[in-house]
Amino acid sequence: MSKYNTDLDYVILDIDISREELEEIKAEADKIISENKESNENMAVAYLKRAQCLRKLGSRRTIGFIFYDENGIFIYKEAGKFIEEEDLKSLLGKALELSSDMPEAFMQMGLLNRGIFGLSNKDEAKDFLSTAIQLKPDYAAAFNNRAMLYYQENILEIIESIGDKDNAEKNKVNYKNAIADLTEAIRIRPFDAIYHLNRGVFYSRLGEHNEAIEDFSSAINYASDILKDELKTDVLILNLRGKEYLELKKYDKAIEDFSETLSLCDNDFNPESKYMKSKYVDTLLMRGKAYYLAGEKGKAKTDLKEYLNQKCNIAENEGRAEVHEHIGVKPEDIL
Repeated sequence: MSKYNTDLDYVILDIDISREELEEIKAEADKIISENKESNENMAVAYLKRAQCLRKLGSRRTIGFIFYDENGIFIYKEAGKFIEEEDLKSLLGKALELSSDMPEAFMQMGLLNRGIFGLSNKDEAKDFLSTAIQLKPDYAAAFNNRAMLYYQENILEIIESIGDKDNAEKNKVNYKNAIADLTEAIRIRPFDAIYHLNRGVFYSRLGEHNEAIEDFSSAINYASDILKDELKTDVLILNLRGKEYLELKKYDKAIEDFSETLSLCDNDFNPESKYMKSKYVDTLLMRGKAYYLAGEKGKAKTDLKEYLNQKCNIAENEGRAEVHEHIGVKPEDIL
């Protein structure tokens, strides 16, 4: 029997499990389903296992400011046929028919119904995740995923209500709801780097910079080698924390974090790559701002020149406008 528990915590971002082990779990589930000799409860678990493993095997991890557990663009081919998300929903539906109080199946249904951009099923997704939490109050992954749903819901509201004066208050409510869910997830799994990272982002959006720094620092301390190597979370978190220090006018600490971010980029990425330029070129702007406000004009000049140099292939005028906006002086006045 492969390593497995019903939560399938092994497939959450920072837990190591190989594709071979996932295939073994799926094969065991397929055998139970095909023989159809087990109890309803065991059959339900088999359907759940198959859905979970197919989802994980077909996921392509993506990096961003927020992380769902078991998140990723889904694509998987089995026996010459592509598995669709509707196929996963069907498997989970069978699991729930056989065992109607299975929180793990409800959480998976919540993930499948959340959508990527449109969130057309956001209410159903939230209901599924809330049911999972009701059935299993210590389900950290469900709390995390519901928090991320609040984040996506907020993005949709921003798009739909540009210019709405009440939008800022709606955002705050969503952020506070997300923080409450993530606080529960952290209470259950206090050493999970992703949950601290996610909560830090929401604290930042509420302007609670000290709380954000504390969470980002915890995320750095708790991040596994898998997170650092595969998702480059150390680069992401240091950059985020540097911005919080900048907001608090702690320029030395901001410069330290931005410098480490750029150093890691040089080590982990080809400095000439489009990824490096598009993802972390703004770190040069932020460090240049920190140097400038700290009175180190020479170092600020070096960073801002490099920033504009890297931006020139993208949008030089945009880069110069950003220097003016962030630092308060025109580039030609300091370069």
